Amino acid sequence: MFKKSIAALLMSASACANANIYDSNQHIEFSYTVDQAEFDTLSYNSYQYTSQDPYSLSLTEDNLKLEDPGLPKYLTASSEKDWDYLMGQTYTILGLSVATVGLMTLLPESITKWDEEDRNLSGLGSKWKDNVTSGPVWDRDEHFLNYIMHPYFGGVYYTAARHAGFNEFESFLYSATMSTFFWEYGVEAFAEVPSWQDIFITPFFGAVVGEMMFEAEQDIVASGGEVMGSETVGDVTLFFLNPVGHIHGWVSDAWGGSAEFQYSSTPWFGNQDAAQFAMDAGASYDNVFYGVEMKISF
Repeated sequence: MFKKSIAALLMSASACANANIYDSNQHIEFSYTVDQAEFDTLSYNSYQYTSQDPYSLSLTEDNLKLEDPGLPKYLTASSEKDWDYLMGQTYTILGLSVATVGLMTLLPESITKWDEEDRNLSGLGSKWKDNVTSGPVWDRDEHFLNYIMHPYFGGVYYTAARHAGFNEFESFLYSATMSTFFWEYGVEAFAEVPSWQDIFITPFFGAVVGEMMFEAEQDIVASGGEVMGSETVGDVTLFFLNPVGHIHGWVSDAWGGSAEFQYSSTPWFGNQDAAQFAMDAGASYDNVFYGVEMKISF
């Protein structure tokens, strides 16, 4: 009996010892050390971004290309015939011609050779008819007007067509038409008889002078717009080489409207009330009438 008790006690002690080895509440520690340099490298690489997109919004100065604004139209030559631009310049020439005639009426007779009768604005229709049927004649104008100013203005007509894309011969035809029919037999015929010198010298000499003016202008533009190293001298020179184009461009940019001109041969432009009022006031009815009707829109 005593031996059995001793054996049971030993078995109980052995079981307790084995149970203690596999105790589930035993504390187990795990440790892991991370190198700080490796951590910094991982963090940097995690947030680093390199764009490979060629359309990225990040542009450098070398990649950013800005185009210079184009030259104004009066400093360039159209690559094709621009009839609208030529018509616009023609309207400008009409306005400048009327202003020129008004200025010439203020100049002394020694320059224009216009006497008091020529300066009289009454009966313009009959005066124009008489002058046209009486000419052309060999005029007695100053050489400065006949051989310098007329070729220059012929060149001005010529360059207007050249800038609108017309070739040399077509520009000559335009200059001849404007100088002969518009000016000599048109505006100026209200004051004097058409002149042989003006009919011949203005378009023919004007074509030569005009081509020289056109080429000189293009050379100045190609060199940056400077003459003798000065932009101011260049601007003044460019203006006199193409005054119609400059004035037309300035007026068009400042105004933005349109103008229409129409010749009329109906007395008092068909306004019967105005005609009756004039006759009641003592004015004589003029059967020959030539006028210009202008419509301006804003």
